[in-house]
Amino acid sequence: MADRSDRCCPDCGADLDLLGDEEVGALVDCPNCGAVFEVVATVPFTLAPFVDEEK
Repeated sequence: MADRSDRCCPDCGADLDLLGDEEVGALVDCPNCGAVFEVVATVPFTLAPFVDEEK
C-alpha cells in the first residue's frame, strides 16, 4: 500500500481517493483541483501528470 504522502495530489496536496490496488496505467483524478495523473509504477507508488496523446 502507498504511504500517506503518495496519496496526495502532486499539484495541490489534496488527498486522492485511492483503493490501494491501482495498476500501472490507471488514471487518478484529484477531487480538489481536477488534475489527472497516471500510475507509472506501483513499487514505489508513483504518479505522473497524464498527457492525452490523442489531443
